[in-house]
Amino acid sequence: MDLSRQLIHSPASMSPAFVTEWLNLSVRWIHVIAGIMWIGSSLFFNWLDARIEKNERTKEKGIEGELWMVHSGGFYDVEKTLVAPKVMPKHLHWFKWEAMFTMLSGWLLLDIVFFQGGAVTLIDPNVSDLSPTTAVALSIGVLVASWFVYDVLWRSPLTANVPIGAVITYGLVLGVLYFLSHKVSGRAAFLLTGGMMGTWMATNVWVHIIPAQKGLVKAVTEGKKPDEKLAKHAKTRSRHNNYMTYPVVLIMLSNHFPGVYGHQYNWIILAGLIVVGASIRHLQNVKKELAPGILIAVLLVLLTVAHSSLTSAPVSAGSAGGDPSAPLTPTTPATQGGPEKVANESVVGVLKGAVKLEGTPPPNKVLNVGTCTSDIEGPVTSDAVLSKGGKLQNAFVWIKSGLDAYKGPAAPGEPVVIDQKGCMYKPHVVGARVGQKVIFLNSDPVLHNVRAVAETNATFNDMMPTKDMRLEKVFDKSEVPVRAKCDVHPWMSAFVGVVPHPFFAVSGEAGEFSLVNVPEGTYEIEAWHEVFGRQTQKVTVKARETTEVSLTFRAE
Repeated sequence: MDLSRQLIHSPASMSPAFVTEWLNLSVRWIHVIAGIMWIGSSLFFNWLDARIEKNERTKEKGIEGELWMVHSGGFYDVEKTLVAPKVMPKHLHWFKWEAMFTMLSGWLLLDIVFFQGGAVTLIDPNVSDLSPTTAVALSIGVLVASWFVYDVLWRSPLTANVPIGAVITYGLVLGVLYFLSHKVSGRAAFLLTGGMMGTWMATNVWVHIIPAQKGLVKAVTEGKKPDEKLAKHAKTRSRHNNYMTYPVVLIMLSNHFPGVYGHQYNWIILAGLIVVGASIRHLQNVKKELAPGILIAVLLVLLTVAHSSLTSAPVSAGSAGGDPSAPLTPTTPATQGGPEKVANESVVGVLKGAVKLEGTPPPNKVLNVGTCTSDIEGPVTSDAVLSKGGKLQNAFVWIKSGLDAYKGPAAPGEPVVIDQKGCMYKPHVVGARVGQKVIFLNSDPVLHNVRAVAETNATFNDMMPTKDMRLEKVFDKSEVPVRAKCDVHPWMSAFVGVVPHPFFAVSGEAGEFSLVNVPEGTYEIEAWHEVFGRQTQKVTVKARETTEVSLTFRAE
């Protein structure tokens, strides 16, 4: 059966996930092509402006300047006329539709990637608790309203001094970026900021540049003197676009770098990169040519860094040791904790109980993972709250205090394995000992990143771009929990309870848990749940006895 017949007859091929994936690819391709056409012509004309030469011939012809170029086996003589020619040529080429299609395809791409499917890639629960409708409305509002703020600013006396106007505009961009980074996912904040600046650029073309140029054409056609203010106005907005070009291109590329947009200080990083991009553009505007030696030196520095210790992490902080081809199985969270054997069974007891939930649990969200993977059939729901019959699953239960004098076995040599499969973390909640290896596995053929959200342990943010890639980490301090999340797909989260002893468990389907071989004594036991918080209780364990305990959460 050939490919076309497979696409037609395969049930999975026409699933919503399949359609979304190809729609994403198609629109992204259109956006890139339109952007290349628009930005390419813009950069070329700015390059021409910086190199137009005045000579005796241009004075005789009454033109601003000319430039001779050689390309693709031919010679080109370009002449620039200031304001407008005395007689309008029969054929006049305009540059406007490239900007329009770049903007429209960009908006459509934002809709496909962030707004569809319940806005699961737009919302990051680590950042805010916005509803999907509010988050989408907020994003669209920023795109639209920011244009009017920017436009009014550059019509006001505040921008009579161009450098001051540039600083104010930069402050506006930073304000929006900071606001978005605290309301939506880091990836969305970056792309929406880039989309905002791209919207300004395209709207500049259609609202200011093209109308000004049409005014010049009309004046020449009617035999009137062209208004030089129109030419200056068009040039001003064109120069705005010129300086925003590189920052916008950088932001579009940032989509592939979760280590940047997923960073704790992502908005500060992007703020600096925007300055770098605009500065490079300014350098190109004022310098006709950059010496090849400078570019070669930059490349050599980058090559040196690429092969230095800065890009080579030790095994304990990077890739998993051992046989990289040995299969890994995700760890199954244990409902029973504690050491298997003790030297003296006459001084230990059992702590057994259940985690309960009173009230009606909130419904779990349906996740649209279509743009992430097409391997999953049927709806995928969040596993944040799993509750049946008043019993709560995936609560991390541990002895929080009372074991100061306990000297138990060393951390297990067997690692805890957390898999990224079907664009979900498996397991969702798991325990690990202080000093025990935790291996993150990427079983998806797509880019993920693992970012640790921690207060006590060191944080990290590592990309996992390839299938079957492994990442090994060791947490050296007690912390319940350390959160692992993917900034590319904000719905993906896993929680690792890191404790210094073996007395921990994860509640099962019936909310059950047990801790065995607990030394007799009085302890504070804690149950942690990602939605409902923490519940603690004092318990006394007696030797050779089983102590029953119940930890109850309440759903409001």
